[in-house]
Amino acid sequence: MRRGLGLLFSLGVFGLSAPIYASSQVAPLPYTPVPAPPVDSSQVGAPAASRDQPQAMIRGWSFGDELRPSYQAGGREVQLDPETRDVVFFFETQKPSPSPVEYRYRLDDFDPGWNITRNQTAHYRRLPPGNYRFEVQAHTSGQAWTTRIAELSVVQLHFFFQAWYFYVLLCIGLVALGFELLRQRDQLLKGQIALVLEDRNRIASDCHDTLMAGFAAISWQLEATSQLFGGSDEGTVRAAQSCELARKMVAHCQAEARRIIWDLRDTDEITGILSRALTRALTTNRMRDNVEIVFEVEGEEIPIAPAAVHHFVCIGQEAVNNAVRHSGASLIRVRLVYESDSLELSIRDNGCGFQFIESQIRPGHFGILVMEERSHKLGGVFHLDSEPGKGTEIAIMVDFRAIHPFSEQQQQVVPWIGV
Repeated sequence: MRRGLGLLFSLGVFGLSAPIYASSQVAPLPYTPVPAPPVDSSQVGAPAASRDQPQAMIRGWSFGDELRPSYQAGGREVQLDPETRDVVFFFETQKPSPSPVEYRYRLDDFDPGWNITRNQTAHYRRLPPGNYRFEVQAHTSGQAWTTRIAELSVVQLHFFFQAWYFYVLLCIGLVALGFELLRQRDQLLKGQIALVLEDRNRIASDCHDTLMAGFAAISWQLEATSQLFGGSDEGTVRAAQSCELARKMVAHCQAEARRIIWDLRDTDEITGILSRALTRALTTNRMRDNVEIVFEVEGEEIPIAPAAVHHFVCIGQEAVNNAVRHSGASLIRVRLVYESDSLELSIRDNGCGFQFIESQIRPGHFGILVMEERSHKLGGVFHLDSEPGKGTEIAIMVDFRAIHPFSEQQQQVVPWIGV
């Protein structure tokens, strides 16, 4: 009998403590009450027998920060601020049920499936920005889920940096930053090239003031010395010839130095446009001599390396100068032909011509040798064709593969910076 009384006492204590434990599980208020559904609300997929089952209803919701509740009163939608970390939903049955009641709930587009519980709360933390739908359903334990589903719309607002337009603005900012960096790099390269060009002009000025004056003085001294050898004996004649040869060598070096100084001052050739550089070089001869010079460009012109431009201009200028000085020509035709894989420069005059024998080049004349040497530096083929009374033609043909590495570097660096 004592065992029976103890058992009854235990059951009584357990029966009294169970409601106290259940009430302690409900999240503290304040919470947002949800209006009860209308009496004639439609039943979602529920047969007539399901009306005897417990019907779930959403009682309200509360945020993690209980002192600052935020809700939209009078509606069936909850909006969560970006700072909201926790949200708790409260639900229960519309009428008390004598049998144990189970609930299942889910947050659509967030939960992978239903969550089954006997508690009357659902807790979510750190929801991603978006629109959701909270659903809850109740039934008696052991019965099918045939009752109406209670719904509540949930909107989790986003921070500014989580919006799509923030990423658009970020991309625009990155593009603007990239353009600004390119502009600064452009200015830096231009500044560096300006320093180089300024240094080139300084060197050219120094060479013109010192080197050219020294060449002129040596040439005058040699000319005066050759006039002192007026005798007819063999030694005197050879000495006079030697002085004349030295004077011609100095004159040639003076011409080359003048051309180098001109190239140092001519900053436009850095772009690698050969026709432009040749036009400037030929304009000088047009102003000095009464010779008609015709310049023609055939094919599509492409930029080449400044070193190649320099050699081509020197060859063309030397050939035109020789024709003006020695051939007595009235017409000089300069042709620049761009083929698909090669470049050809030819200079032809209608002068007196000469019989060219490589082993019989006159002493003191280095123009042909210099032109041939420059063509070899370009990796090209030098050709000279001349006959007495039929004029002279000088041509040089260079394969683009010989100057392609320099041309490619020039196209990628110098034209890009807009110099």
